[in-house]
Amino acid sequence: MEMRNFTSIGRPIDPNYPTNRAIAILAALVAFGGTIFKLVTGLAFLQSALWGLSAGLAIFLTWAICRELDPDYDLSAFVAVGFAIIGLIIWGLPDASTLFWLLLLVRIVNRTTGLPATVFDSLGVLAFGSWLAFQGNWGIGVLTAVAFFLDAQLPSANQQQKLFAVLSAVAAVAALVTVTQAFGGDGIPLALGIALGCCGFFWPVFAGSRTMATIADDTGRTLDGNRVQSGQILALVAGVEIAIWRGSLGLVAMMPLWSAVLGAAAYRWAMRLRG
Repeated sequence: MEMRNFTSIGRPIDPNYPTNRAIAILAALVAFGGTIFKLVTGLAFLQSALWGLSAGLAIFLTWAICRELDPDYDLSAFVAVGFAIIGLIIWGLPDASTLFWLLLLVRIVNRTTGLPATVFDSLGVLAFGSWLAFQGNWGIGVLTAVAFFLDAQLPSANQQQKLFAVLSAVAAVAALVTVTQAFGGDGIPLALGIALGCCGFFWPVFAGSRTMATIADDTGRTLDGNRVQSGQILALVAGVEIAIWRGSLGLVAMMPLWSAVLGAAAYRWAMRLRG
C-alpha cells in the first residue's frame, strides 16, 4: 500500500541521489566501525553490535535533521556528520528517541514534503511526544503542542492541528503534575551557554532561509521560508530546553542536533568567507 496513504512527513531515501547513497554508506561504515571499536575494548559481541547500530543511527539522524534545518544546501549535512562522528568518539551515544521526535516535529512545521501532516502522522507524534513527556520532561509535551499550533497558523494552515495542540498541552500538564522526576542536572549554566552560542552561530542559516530555492518532495512547489524558519526556531528551542533540563547530559543527548546546527552554520560561514 502507498506510504502517502498513511504519512505525509515520511521521506524515503531515494538511492538514485548521490547524497542519499553517501549517507547510507557512511552510516553503515560508522555502524561497522563502532562495533569493531567496542569489541576491541572488550565489550560482548551483541552489546558491541547494538552500540555500533546506534552510532550509525545517530549519524543518519544528524544528516536528516541538518537536511531539515538547511534544505537548500545538501553538503552542509555532511559537515554536520563530521561533527557528529567526533561527538560519538568523545561523548558516546545520544538520545535517539528524542532526536527522532524532534525530526518529526520539524517536518510537520516546515513541510519539506510539501504536504500537510495526515491524521495518522499527528496521532503518532502526539503519542510519541506524550510518552517522552511522561519520561520526565514535560516540556517535550509543550513543544509538541507548539509544533501543532504553528502548523495550524502558518501559510496553508492545517486546522485539524488545533485539536492536537490542545491534546498535547493536556498531556504536558498531566506529566507535570504526575511525574516526580526532578528537574536539573550537572553543568546547567555551561550547557545553556554552549547551546545559546550554537544558536547565535546559526544566524546566517536562519537569515538565509527567508527565501528558499528547494522544491518540496511531493508538490513541485518551493518550500515556504516562514515554515522553514519556524522549524529552525522550534529545533533550537527544543535543544535549549533540554540543555536547561538535563545540563551537560542534555547536550550529549542532543549531540546530533547541535552537530547539525554547527555543520549548517559552518558551511554557510565558509561560503560567506569565500565571497
